[in-house]
Amino acid sequence: MTATGGERVGALVLAAGASTRFGSPKQVTPWKGQPLVRFVAGEVAAVVPRVVVVTGAHAALVREALEGTAVQLVFAEHWARGPGASVKAGLCALGDVDAVLITLCDLPHVTRDDYGRLVGARGGLVAAAFDGAVGAPVVVRAPYLEDLAGLDDASGASQLLRSHRAQVVSVPCPAAALDLDVPVV
Repeated sequence: MTATGGERVGALVLAAGASTRFGSPKQVTPWKGQPLVRFVAGEVAAVVPRVVVVTGAHAALVREALEGTAVQLVFAEHWARGPGASVKAGLCALGDVDAVLITLCDLPHVTRDDYGRLVGARGGLVAAAFDGAVGAPVVVRAPYLEDLAGLDDASGASQLLRSHRAQVVSVPCPAAALDLDVPVV
């Protein structure tokens, strides 16, 4: 779980949603010859050795898609309440870390190089910058880890970014604008 400089970094891949706009479990839709969640977790694991995938609506399918990988799965009991509930479940599974990389399972265009730049950037709140905005993936360090653990269930890390806008270090990541909300044909 140690990254450069002795910092203990863990990662959360949020894969708990019901995929209602997508129309089917997007976590397991094929992407480059494998389930989407497996592809994204692999990109993250290339940078951060301790990866927790947070499941919810389609937990059994996600578990099957990740079979044989080194990622840890955790079920967010209250996943339907929102991303904050999933983040909190994932944080409990990660345990004691100095930094947490949080990403979404529907960001397949974000590469290991992008994740490496985000983790390598210094600051308590580091966020991907795209299309004039900042958002996931994000890296959270002290003093904001405690705030992350106290998120409202309905809110994600974006709540922290809004609350501490002046402290956010942004890292250019145009690929973060390309999430999958509809099936690729």
